[in-house]
Amino acid sequence: MKKAKRKRLSSDERRASILLHAVRSVGTRGFKSVSVRDIAHTAGINEALIYHHFPSKRALLEAVVEKIRTERPALAVETPLRKEEFFDALRRFEGYFTRANAPDGTPLKVILYSVLEGYPLPDEFNPEKDGTFLHWMRACIERGRSEWGFSPDLDAGTVVSMFMGSLVYQAMQTFLIGSKSFRGAPGICTQMLARLLSGEKRDKR
Repeated sequence: MKKAKRKRLSSDERRASILLHAVRSVGTRGFKSVSVRDIAHTAGINEALIYHHFPSKRALLEAVVEKIRTERPALAVETPLRKEEFFDALRRFEGYFTRANAPDGTPLKVILYSVLEGYPLPDEFNPEKDGTFLHWMRACIERGRSEWGFSPDLDAGTVVSMFMGSLVYQAMQTFLIGSKSFRGAPGICTQMLARLLSGEKRDKR
């Protein structure tokens, strides 16, 4: 019986495949420990083929960082006109973050390794850095305190950190423990944030 021929990938398809395996390898071993040989082994290809698409390990790891950085949904860089637009954007981000990490938490692992090993990805999650998602979120919360009825007692930076912390915890519940408790409640982190910002207290009955 003849073996089915493997589809020959185009140059762009091969590069994308290498990058996908590189992301997974970094999520498993970290930026410093992973080698081009590790990635080639995971991808089932020769090391030389990787160097054909990426001139060095550094170039490949920079591509990994950029892939994680740019895969989130596009969000407005200006403060939205309405409160509903703000929460809609947060729900989209939460949905992306949950879906991206649901299988095995690879994007989150890459982010954590980047923090521990000094790669540039943390800037994307720095509320003080202009042009990032968290900086945008912080600006919206500060505006919301004067225009949308958000609680004036809450520090915007602290609220942003709490929101991201809840997303990370949700991801960890899913890929570390196998919990399905969050999957049935899409947007739950955004919902809790909305209650917090409005000063709403849950009924303790």
